[in-house]
Amino acid sequence: MYSTLQRLNHYGSISTTFVMVLLGLISLASFFTLPVIEPGSVSVNDVIIRRGRINHWGGPTEEIASMRFDMRTDLTQLLNSYNTKQLFIYLTAAYVDDVSGDTHEVVLWDRIITRGSIRDFRSTGDAVARKNRSHRAKIRMDDVKNKYVWRNPSRSFKNIHNANITLSYHLMPYVGLVTSGVAATARGMVEIPDLVKK
Repeated sequence: MYSTLQRLNHYGSISTTFVMVLLGLISLASFFTLPVIEPGSVSVNDVIIRRGRINHWGGPTEEIASMRFDMRTDLTQLLNSYNTKQLFIYLTAAYVDDVSGDTHEVVLWDRIITRGSIRDFRSTGDAVARKNRSHRAKIRMDDVKNKYVWRNPSRSFKNIHNANITLSYHLMPYVGLVTSGVAATARGMVEIPDLVKK
């Protein structure tokens, strides 16, 4: 009654429907069973404001901030999920300009942690973690310098007195929506010092 091509087309459409329904169920199950992590800590060791140039070939001089910090957080539960592809973690400084009232948020440091990459072991300073995959998402970093330039749009930090430092994450699944959360925070606001004069 039906040709071979028609039968194959029918089986193909049924298989595609089943796969799409299965992926949808996995996506929903992953979204409603997201693990809850306890936020870790970010300790700021020092913040230094100096004058300098971002572009060394003739750009204008401006105030540039550098920061050293320690981080402690455990993201193991997020990576242990069967639907987790990778984690994107990033450290931000949020502050308000007292004169203009503008709110700024700057990314100072970031990292991608995948499930199977051995390079992720460098994100911990613990020798035991290098031998045990289950501990690769325990972040213990000491005296880390900001990875990206911290500058203010006004080219001066004169009207900036403190900032809120937060380590956030984006959880990227194999199937489903990207979810976000807070991995670690600094205790209280971090004071922005005056410009270091040479």
